[in-house]
Amino acid sequence: MEPDLEQFCLGLASLELTNVERALGIIWFFDQKDPGYAMSSGAIARIMHDAGLGSPHSTRLGEALKKSGHVNAKSAGFYLKVTSRAALRTKFGTAIDGIMPSVDQRLGYIPEAVWHGTRGYIERVASQINGSYQYCFYDGASVLVRRLVETLIIDAYCHANRADEIRDGDGNYFMLQQLILKACDKNGIGIGRDAKKALHSIKQLGDRSAHNPRYTAVKADLENIQSGVRVVVDELVNLAGFR
Repeated sequence: MEPDLEQFCLGLASLELTNVERALGIIWFFDQKDPGYAMSSGAIARIMHDAGLGSPHSTRLGEALKKSGHVNAKSAGFYLKVTSRAALRTKFGTAIDGIMPSVDQRLGYIPEAVWHGTRGYIERVASQINGSYQYCFYDGASVLVRRLVETLIIDAYCHANRADEIRDGDGNYFMLQQLILKACDKNGIGIGRDAKKALHSIKQLGDRSAHNPRYTAVKADLENIQSGVRVVVDELVNLAGFR
């Protein structure tokens, strides 16, 4: 089973449900992703079995689904009635709340090979960037890229035992603008020419998405700086000692 379906089935298992109700929950789950998605009773029964939700007889399960009043049937199987979506959302929504949508990291904005195996907090932000980009939340992706770069600059200075150079008089780390100026200075941390150039573009886009109420990022904005982001993150991951 795909990871988010597995988590959803774990949520179903925590609820007091009959087999037909669990089957309806599975149909509803797929309908959320692909409205009108049809499933055979055999496919539903296999998912339930694999998830430990019971071992219903597929024919009897199909008959029970027909009697439920929540599905229609066609050659491909059972699909949810439009009029049942709201009621089933109320019934099964608690089983899906908090589950992250599946993200194909192979199609991500920042290649997984660049950040995988670094640190958990770096991996989580990078994964969110890729998810935001994949689901077209471009302002969110822009702000998260800005956050990732800010974190990695600090990590690089800490790894070099030079953290005091990027703290103010109260011991707080500088804001990103000053961090970039320090990192790009001749006495910085060894960032390459291409990365230095990209850092300013990353900050500019992130600032617009975070602070300009009339600005909405589009895919092209992120595409224009994508190669620079990849270079910056790759260099900083190395400078931070994560690879």
